[in-house]
Amino acid sequence: MVDESIPYSVVVLTARHSITGELLFRDQRLSDFLNDRRETVISLRNVQLARLSEPGKILQQHPAAVVPKTWVGVVFEPPQKGIPPTKRFYGYVKKQMHEVFLILDGMEVRGTLHTMSDLDLRRILTSGSGDTFLAVTKASVTLYAAERYIIEQDAIMVNANLIRYIAKVDAKPDSAPNR
Repeated sequence: MVDESIPYSVVVLTARHSITGELLFRDQRLSDFLNDRRETVISLRNVQLARLSEPGKILQQHPAAVVPKTWVGVVFEPPQKGIPPTKRFYGYVKKQMHEVFLILDGMEVRGTLHTMSDLDLRRILTSGSGDTFLAVTKASVTLYAAERYIIEQDAIMVNANLIRYIAKVDAKPDSAPNR
């Protein structure tokens, strides 16, 4: 039996651009690839590039392109065509869930962050968790350049090195603070 690479569509968000293309994986998850320190770039095929200010307007198309992982703020997998539902792009390990609000250059993210232990905001920002890219589920991404264009995804990967602000969101809404 031949071990085949499968092309997965991904969307890469930088501070100013949206880059859509295909990654080739062979028995690997997106999170494993992004956190693999041996590979410092994301090599994409069939690439489309748009500005975040006009995410629906394609500026450039190329057969191949490379993006340094250090410049990537968010990566997610849009709905895939032709990939069997049994193939899981993300793996699941039992973790604690924390509702968070994040600010990255050019965008805000709300969602659920998964950690092995209690949420330590300092450790996340100093990459003390060991992973550069963190999974955020039930994610909502608001782009500064196009605030009415909100991206909602079941799961995204966020570059911890590009987080400029992180806060835990209370599970239950409190009344307004006393002034």
